[in-house]
Amino acid sequence: MSKILNDPIHGTIELDPLLIKIIDTPQFQRLRNIKQLGGCYFVYPSASHNRFEHSIGTCFLASKLARQLQKRLNKDIKKLEKEGDDEKKMKLKKAEMSKKDKLCIEIAGLCHDIGHGPYSHLFDQLFKKAMKKKDPSTKEWKHEDVSRMMIDYMIKENDDLKEAFQMKFGADTERSTQFIKDLIDGTKKETEDKARHYMYEIVANKRNEIDVDKMDYFARDCHGLGMKSNFDHLRFISQCRVMFASDTPDETTIAVRDKEEYNLYELFHTRIGLFRRAYYHKVTKAVELMFTDALVNANDHFLFQNNKREDVKMSEAWEHPEVYVKLTDNVFDGILMEKNPKKDMQKAQELIINVYKRKLYRRVDETLPVKKIQGENDKLESLLLQTELTEDDFAVQKVTYSYGKGPDNPITSVYFYTKENDTDCFPSTKSKKTSLFLPETFQEETLRVYSKNDEKIDILKKETTVCLKQVGLYSVNDSAIKQEHRESAEAGTGTKHKSSAEGTPGPSKRPK
Repeated sequence: MSKILNDPIHGTIELDPLLIKIIDTPQFQRLRNIKQLGGCYFVYPSASHNRFEHSIGTCFLASKLARQLQKRLNKDIKKLEKEGDDEKKMKLKKAEMSKKDKLCIEIAGLCHDIGHGPYSHLFDQLFKKAMKKKDPSTKEWKHEDVSRMMIDYMIKENDDLKEAFQMKFGADTERSTQFIKDLIDGTKKETEDKARHYMYEIVANKRNEIDVDKMDYFARDCHGLGMKSNFDHLRFISQCRVMFASDTPDETTIAVRDKEEYNLYELFHTRIGLFRRAYYHKVTKAVELMFTDALVNANDHFLFQNNKREDVKMSEAWEHPEVYVKLTDNVFDGILMEKNPKKDMQKAQELIINVYKRKLYRRVDETLPVKKIQGENDKLESLLLQTELTEDDFAVQKVTYSYGKGPDNPITSVYFYTKENDTDCFPSTKSKKTSLFLPETFQEETLRVYSKNDEKIDILKKETTVCLKQVGLYSVNDSAIKQEHRESAEAGTGTKHKSSAEGTPGPSKRPK
């Protein structure tokens, strides 16, 4: 029997029995102990939601979008049948979604984040990068890679789940499992019928980054952070349909009504706002840098055993599913409970305790935004290390804000259809003509410098100011820039403070 859950974002959610079988496994239940927003929880106290509920929400929206696409597809096929256009009708019929396809899409939505580690992206991005810097032989990996591995491991370790898969998919079990993993990646197989390509845009849309994963976490994160989102994902879903692209007539895509373009800009505007105010908040990143340093220090000492009883480091766990399943936010508690710690473990414990005591790394400087940081972060770090500072005194971090597709406008990769012509869809290649309010640039990057050592913070501030000029970047703390901004603001308002008798700015008078 299916089960009904209640969700604060989507309300009532009904799930297929196979989805419930997946949820009721240790491999999926670990997501209850992985914070969705990582270090944000130390800035926004209500941002306590986990990957568990986000995964269920993504599954629900994947199901909702799949049902909408099939419903509209059936309507379009009937319309073509009435019009006697057999060629187009047969072409669209190839894109029809079976019940098994729909279930695979739901499973992909449910399991897309099953490969996340402690504090989500802290582990698969910051920790991985820090370990690569410490040991260049460290292998590259993504959490999607681990999700694929964990699906196989989950089915293997749970006999009742394996049986349920075989009952649902029968002889197609292996092909369906592979299909699920490809949907998580958004990887379209060359051997796959191009009429089915739209299915790969539901959970992980590589074409334009608009997918149910983002729809859920934008709504859920805004709810947890106490922020507002103007993007209406339900309206967007209601306007979606399967169509053959005008520039690739044999390949299907998810198209949307042209009037939804502004709603989509609200989606990416929400994205930028979340990155600026939450994900890349200066304190969020300070916390995550400290937790990353703690993991790096503990990596050689806080070990796990695999099935062969071999010791496995956290940085190697992604290759061992039986070890990776043990990695949740609780590893930090495990590090703290380690008895008789060696020097590196003592440092790791100290860093974690300092986070809890709010003794955080301090941001001492940040650059003005540029379109692209091209190696200046490495140059800045190298220059700072040529002073009396060491790697234990500071951290240089590159921060990227974008609409999701680097410097490109993702809306130009969205396919639209019009009310007058609903049989053909077209990419919005001339979106800037739609409104003068649209941005000209879709990515900016800055550098931040954090102090790890309060005793040398003044030296770091001084040296950073000098070194930033050498790499050709401007500091937000530059007095000349501050003066220019002040003058621009005064010119914009058309007002200036009147000087008092002593020559200092006098207070503005409030009208009676």
